[in-house]
Amino acid sequence: MVTLLVIYRKNEIPDYYLGAIKEYSKRLKRYCNLILQEVENQSDVLPLVSSCYTFRVYAKGKALDSVSFSEKIQELTLNGHSKIAFVINMKVDTDDTLSLTTLDMSDDLSVVCMLEQIYRAFRIWYGEPYHK
Repeated sequence: MVTLLVIYRKNEIPDYYLGAIKEYSKRLKRYCNLILQEVENQSDVLPLVSSCYTFRVYAKGKALDSVSFSEKIQELTLNGHSKIAFVINMKVDTDDTLSLTTLDMSDDLSVVCMLEQIYRAFRIWYGEPYHK
């Protein structure tokens, strides 16, 4: 089982984002151990990710399509990286980068989009249809 850590800045998350976060968190329980971690500032990130393969998720990160992202998650886990972290919209040193879009978006929306992409990646990995 892979552990995914999604790290983002602490703030008031609107209810409409919270609903989506809860839904994707529930769906992902089938595939992984998901930890959503709010941090006050960038200096709080390093202790959390020291044992993880870490992606910095931001607009100028590496663009991957859904299949390539799924293959990357699968490759990492099969090569012994049982803990993978995604650091959203914070400037920190990481193993890799990832872009959800070239447009800037709020941290809250980025968390929802990241969870959706992780869910999609697992559905692709397991050969399951994504759209119902």
